[in-house]
Amino acid sequence: MDFKSMDIRTLTRSVTGEGVRYLEIFLREYTALFPGPVNPSCNKCLNEYLTKYKKHYSTMANTCKYRLHAKYENIPLGFGSSILVNNANITNEYAQKLLNKPNGQRFFAVIPEEESATQEITDHPEKKGKIRKYKDKVAGNIPDTGAKE
Repeated sequence: MDFKSMDIRTLTRSVTGEGVRYLEIFLREYTALFPGPVNPSCNKCLNEYLTKYKKHYSTMANTCKYRLHAKYENIPLGFGSSILVNNANITNEYAQKLLNKPNGQRFFAVIPEEESATQEITDHPEKKGKIRKYKDKVAGNIPDTGAKE
């Protein structure tokens, strides 16, 4: 059961198909994470429990260093893919698939420094010279003559 996306009203009023209240299941899971007494009759307390639970999982959930631009939130992973990638669910594997798309860097606001340089060269060995030349041009090591390569 996904309590991270549930609101307090659904949590307190809904039941499963077997007749077990969501609140009962939630409190069991909550006390397993945060041992101690709970007060199921206090609405303010329940709100605090749910907020603490959501905060716990949101801080643990995503350790990926890649971050998408806001306009690319919920971008499909591939053509026809049912997976929508956003900053909450992005993984290194998803990021690599997006980077391998043509001009894939445009999707990202943050690309980890050490991975961005090595990833392009290892994924596209036939383009190694062009990438190096481009990076030198951006760094100012090669003057831009305006001529196409």
